Amino acid sequence: MADTQRLLTDVMERYGESWSISRSDGPDVWTAVCRPTPAALHVLVAHSLPELSEKLEKASRYDGQGQ
Repeated sequence: MADTQRLLTDVMERYGESWSISRSDGPDVWTAVCRPTPAALHVLVAHSLPELSEKLEKASRYDGQGQ
């Protein structure tokens, strides 16, 4: 649990300004949503927080949004 909390803190610090990050209670799914422009919507979905973190890292490199 402590590792998850540390990872969540890291993810929020790195991507929280650009992405809205949430976890659903139904099936355990993590979601990140970003609106780079009013007409654009980027959505990332993962079954675990480490998986979402990897996807956010790839998306930030692709979009030019570095750390």
